[in-house]
Amino acid sequence: MELEIVLIVSFFLISIIGTVLHFTHNWFKNGILLHIFSAVNESTWEHMKLLVLPTILVMIFQYILLRDRYFNLFNSLFILYLIEILTIPLLYESLRLIFKKIHFLVTILIFYIAIILGVYIQYIMLISEISFLNEYISFVLIIVLTILFGIFTYYPPKYLIFRDPITGRYGDSKDHR
Repeated sequence: MELEIVLIVSFFLISIIGTVLHFTHNWFKNGILLHIFSAVNESTWEHMKLLVLPTILVMIFQYILLRDRYFNLFNSLFILYLIEILTIPLLYESLRLIFKKIHFLVTILIFYIAIILGVYIQYIMLISEISFLNEYISFVLIIVLTILFGIFTYYPPKYLIFRDPITGRYGDSKDHR
């Protein structure tokens, strides 16, 4: 399959699954794995977390299709993951500082911009054969980032990006202020 088609499919998979994960916490009240990947509140962190599971699934999809064609695949996947995750707080928190209140449609747009930017930079890395790290190190960093999202779901630090702007709480609504 051509790289461009793989990346377009990747964009749609991340977008659709990530969007559905915004609602799954309310649909299914129990399930430790589900809550690691779905939003448990409206904090910036929880919106970043919506990218984790779909991006991991896309990594598996891309590995199956592209592993023999690109020597820097894990580098590009790590950068895809990192760009997606960092774009959300950088855009949202910057806009929030300027405008104080951000319309929910802008937050949705930021989510999709993060995915587009991540996939585009991954594309540039793959076609230009850019490699920043050893492939093994990239793979380990992907795992470490994923584990951190799981840990911070249940033990969120008391920082702004982890605070639900609606309830003022951190983590699940059962957690303490």
